Amino acid sequence: MQLNFQRSLTAAFVATLVAQSGACSSSRSSAQDTADRRVAAPGSASQSPASPTAAPARAQFDLPAPAPMQPVTASAAEQDAFMLQSAKSAWNYVARETTKHGFVGATKSYPYLTIWDIASGMASAYSARELGLISKQEYKQYVDRTLSSLQTIKLYDYQAFNRMYGALDGAMVDHNAKPSTRGMGFSALDHGRLFIWLKLVANDDPEFAPRAKAIVDRVNKERMTSGGYMQGESISAKTDEVQKYQEGRVGYEQYAAEGYALWTAPVSNARNWMLNAKPVTVFGQTLLADTRGGDVMTSEPFVMMGLELGWPDATWRNLSLAVLAAQEERYKRTGIVTMVSEDAIPVPPTYFYYYLLYSDGKPFVVSTVSGVVSDTFPRWVSAKAAFGYHALSPTDYTWRALQTVKYASTGAGWSAGVYEGTKKSTSTYNLNTAALVLESAAYRKRGCAFIVRTCPKG
Repeated sequence: MQLNFQRSLTAAFVATLVAQSGACSSSRSSAQDTADRRVAAPGSASQSPASPTAAPARAQFDLPAPAPMQPVTASAAEQDAFMLQSAKSAWNYVARETTKHGFVGATKSYPYLTIWDIASGMASAYSARELGLISKQEYKQYVDRTLSSLQTIKLYDYQAFNRMYGALDGAMVDHNAKPSTRGMGFSALDHGRLFIWLKLVANDDPEFAPRAKAIVDRVNKERMTSGGYMQGESISAKTDEVQKYQEGRVGYEQYAAEGYALWTAPVSNARNWMLNAKPVTVFGQTLLADTRGGDVMTSEPFVMMGLELGWPDATWRNLSLAVLAAQEERYKRTGIVTMVSEDAIPVPPTYFYYYLLYSDGKPFVVSTVSGVVSDTFPRWVSAKAAFGYHALSPTDYTWRALQTVKYASTGAGWSAGVYEGTKKSTSTYNLNTAALVLESAAYRKRGCAFIVRTCPKG
């Protein structure tokens, strides 16, 4: 079985989007070449929510719980006001960029998106409604448009959602972002995030449940899974050959697999922490390395899991908090506020980077989508990670991180974050940062994961 290094080949295409958006310049072919190389490469939310769909139990690691962190000293009112104002800025971007199809382009001024982005759009609308930024009727209209588009857009090989679509017209596109009847393949992990949000939308409003199920039933989940793992496909832009490969590494793999499990797809091995992970120590914290190599250990899957479905067991909870604690420890040792994630960053050579806590034996490295690591790549403080962790586990450190990344917002949207050295904005305004800011603010207001329809009082 081929092993895919990152969460999705789609990241390579997103890098191209950033380059084309005006924040930087690069040829589309360079990002596509990277994508082709990667095909063959090795590849408090502690509450356990009641899942609306039964799934097999997860095999767990007995990981130690990190020591408690310093409680936040800012007042609840100050935190609430900051989160709400930040969410308003994020929603301003989403509302401005939403097309008649209920889609939002991945980056500003570049109207193409993946189904990961489509899920982020639904997450943004859900969160905006929870925060009172839009009415219930406006939310219904947004979701109705998105679901209608998902029910009608063309599928790759009539089997799965394509890797990319046009946000303006919903057209399936090829590697050059040109309308295509064939497409370019599909990302199994991107489908996992979409499946999560289709379940959340259906669980939240039974009126949408039949349509959400119909959308899930449009795709062939058996083709996206193999031997209990998730499997993606890509058409090589160079050879035109169809290539199949296992998708996912520890963290992203388990998050996306939860989406499949919510719709009873066979992904037991992808959900099993024990099969492909081993404990490693990073800055005094016990994390999990992937025994297959090509680690993608970063904040994002742990934050999204906590906000959306909750950390359902001790492995999820302790590993998620250890990811945060290791980042605080780096701050204590270096004085550099640390919040890592994947982001679109307008810096050559690739314009999209993974800032990782651990990868192939090295702590706190920055990687390209093809797995190249270099000390010359940009380092930034991620807004997604800062907001997500402050919502899930607010501490003095997460509040410090929020005060560091606040310069990434102009009131009209959020960039990926700020550079570690200069603290200046990365100036890469994008949908996925906006979505995580909105989700974090909504979680803080609700007090529990989105899968829980009514949060317990107190």
